[in-house]
Amino acid sequence: MKQFLKNVLACIVAIVVCGTANMVFMLTLIVMFNLSYKSDATHRSVKRGSVLEITLRESISDNPSQPPVSASLFTGRVSVNRQMALLDVVQAIETAATDSRIDAIYLNIDTPVSIGIASMSEIRKALSMFAASGKPIISYADSYSQSSYYLSSVSDRIYLNPAGSLEWQGMASDVIFFKGLLDKMDVHPQIIRHGRYKSAIEPFTETTMSPESRHQSEVLVKSIWSNIVSEISASRSIDSAALQKYADELSVYSPQKGVETGLIDSLLYRDQMTEVLTSLLGDNHTLLSFADYVAACSTASTAPGDRIEVIYAEGDIVDGTGRRGEVGSHSLCEALEEACDDDNVKAVVLRINSPGGSAMAADIIARQVSLLQKEKPVVVSMGDYAASGGYYIAAPADIICADHATITGSIGVFGLSFDIGEALEEHLGVTHSTVKTNAYADMGNMMRPISRYEQKRLQSSVDRTYDRFVAVVAEGRNLSRAYVDSIAQGRVWSGADAVDIGLADTYGGLSEAVLLAAEAAGLGDYTITTRNNGQKHISLLLKLFEENVLAESDDMTLFMKRTEERLRRMARHNNKVMALMPFEMRRL
Repeated sequence: MKQFLKNVLACIVAIVVCGTANMVFMLTLIVMFNLSYKSDATHRSVKRGSVLEITLRESISDNPSQPPVSASLFTGRVSVNRQMALLDVVQAIETAATDSRIDAIYLNIDTPVSIGIASMSEIRKALSMFAASGKPIISYADSYSQSSYYLSSVSDRIYLNPAGSLEWQGMASDVIFFKGLLDKMDVHPQIIRHGRYKSAIEPFTETTMSPESRHQSEVLVKSIWSNIVSEISASRSIDSAALQKYADELSVYSPQKGVETGLIDSLLYRDQMTEVLTSLLGDNHTLLSFADYVAACSTASTAPGDRIEVIYAEGDIVDGTGRRGEVGSHSLCEALEEACDDDNVKAVVLRINSPGGSAMAADIIARQVSLLQKEKPVVVSMGDYAASGGYYIAAPADIICADHATITGSIGVFGLSFDIGEALEEHLGVTHSTVKTNAYADMGNMMRPISRYEQKRLQSSVDRTYDRFVAVVAEGRNLSRAYVDSIAQGRVWSGADAVDIGLADTYGGLSEAVLLAAEAAGLGDYTITTRNNGQKHISLLLKLFEENVLAESDDMTLFMKRTEERLRRMARHNNKVMALMPFEMRRL
């Protein structure tokens, strides 16, 4: 028995030692790769006759935080996760338009595009500016999704694999309803809300869209789709009505139909594109990785002098510091305070990409934005989402920029909790007893339903929060409360409609917001810096213990992921007053 225990102990020690050694080796490898990657990308020379090859294989986000390389201790897998900041991407394309070393752009898209519509629109706008400089853009893909085609439609020539495909079918917005499931489980959602369009709670109380929810969804998707069709129509010289007809009839069902409709110029295999590029640009052209060019053009600087600070608010708005991918009220306020106290920061651009979240956290952040705005210009740049709590924190800014495809508004609040007492007793035999000092000491207990008196008090709290929300918007936008209330009620608006009704000032992306901030501060020469908003990031050491699972793109996986995310979000905010948009858009 002693020998057996010795052998077991020896095995445990060996596993620990080997695991630790493997972890140290992989950590060293990652650090060395990251450092060499940064150094190599920064110092790599750009030759004359270069053609920027944009593949969109890299992850593009507002504020990338992942290291270029990560690994899994348990699988031994090392993955390259090259990420780029959206602002760097846009500015690199704009720089290439006047860079004499860059002759053309080659959009070689062979992967699904995973960025939002508004972010895609910003990149497309930069590509349009490049094309206006007289330099050609050539596009190729084995298959075009609607989003990748929207981006590629600015090109002088668009090529498609003869065996490929082109999606052209329009846009849709999906809402998943859980009422039937909750009924089967005897779980009873308890809802308090203000705003007839505030339909974020409908998935738990209805089996289909309410008339108000359906109306706002239809207006929203039609507004965004109409703008996309209009832009493609202008770029490809195809009548908008014809493009709508092609989508209605699924006319582009084969590569040849793509050519016949004018959406595609020619059908070629990828290897034939070498001859096309040579015929257009000559024998001396050199393909240059776009990621390397972005790194070489990065405007990030810590040098003294006048600066415009870009601060990111990306993810659900939560109380406190927040985790990675969340906007913590304390964390973001700290970043805003630091920018306010920094004399070298002459203006701030607050980039918002958030569907909202905690109403309390949003109010705290909005207060800090208001204090900052009194000291120096604040320009808000709305990304794919700046809705509900995301709009709450934008309202006090001097200028609000939105993309046509931005989803914003949703000025409304609600409270949500679940009564699971009957479900636990009926299905699991779990019961409960309560001892309390006062009549409502156990208010919020999920083991019992909310009483009418409690509901009245909670409704009063929600109404008060809604009134506060409306007041912040009215003051920040210099509008009457009555008018704000008329366009509020939880209704979601596209960026295009937001400008028309006064919720935003102008169209534009992050790059335009920086220019507006510079103009407001009276700056000629300046540098652009970004400030960490204090989110808790997963450490590199901790990341060694994670499974590095790549996101699946099939419909069922996405369905399950969206369902899980929504349930987690609601559980996290249980019994809190929330300012959260009612649905999420399916990607274009």
